[in-house]
Amino acid sequence: MIDRRRLLAVAASAPAIAAFPQIAAAHLPNLSGLRTRNIASGAIEVIYKTPHAKPNGLDVTGEGMWIMDQGPENYASLINPQDGKLIREFVCEGVRAASGIAADGDTLWIGSTYNRFIIANDIRDGKLKGKYSTPGAGQIYRVVSDAPARSTNLKPAYPDPPKPSPPVAGTPTTSGRQGAGRQDDNAQAGPVGTGAHCILVKGNLLYVAVPPARMIFVIDKNTWVVQNLIQTAGSRPHDMTWTNEAKTHFWASDSDLNAFFLHDATTGQMTERLQLPSDSPVIHGAKLWNGNMYNCDDAGWMFRFRMPT
Repeated sequence: MIDRRRLLAVAASAPAIAAFPQIAAAHLPNLSGLRTRNIASGAIEVIYKTPHAKPNGLDVTGEGMWIMDQGPENYASLINPQDGKLIREFVCEGVRAASGIAADGDTLWIGSTYNRFIIANDIRDGKLKGKYSTPGAGQIYRVVSDAPARSTNLKPAYPDPPKPSPPVAGTPTTSGRQGAGRQDDNAQAGPVGTGAHCILVKGNLLYVAVPPARMIFVIDKNTWVVQNLIQTAGSRPHDMTWTNEAKTHFWASDSDLNAFFLHDATTGQMTERLQLPSDSPVIHGAKLWNGNMYNCDDAGWMFRFRMPT
């Protein structure tokens, strides 16, 4: 029998890569056993421009479809989803580079990406109602098994905005991603990061997807205590959508995997993968409406596909 000290020495001398499969099995989601359905390339339909150039979240109510834009003004626009016609819009106070929007009675819950807050805004005029910290916020990191980053194949729907002034100290320059890793030797603090990328509402609960943590946090909106943790499929979770009015399951998208993953809302278990074709635009906002999955990319377009039965 090999004693413990010798066993550790043997393990230390073995190639480090030998341990990687065990680490991956323990910490990364296993997507191989999921039932997978593929959306055909011809099924993706680009239908209209969004009201502004950088849409980054959707929600559907009885009034219409909300589109949250991450441009400098951070417009929330209510449209008719059938034709994209604008019903009303306003600038959301306190929001910075928005990602995700959820309508909840008289409140819009919005992911304020680069100051890492979750913002409550008035649904009538966008006035600030409250700012909340985002659990799991920070810098998005890469793992060797991650899918390559995707960017949209559509030409921008609007002209490029004026170039911004040079960033102030502490402003993220890599969209919250890890970047080169090595930082300036004179830096006094680590790089700032990113926060929530989607919010769903279920009663008193907010389901919040946070890419740096690779988690969906289920938060009690009254106490701000996390009730559950649900692991995401990959490193770039974006919008989510309920599958039914009972809100027992939801589809969660991943922009780099170019797919949706079906989760049980209570257990978090993933049971199915809906794979988009390689030539589709990139998923940012996503919501089911009238049997179609409506999506916006970040170049000013709405696209959709019919959900398979």
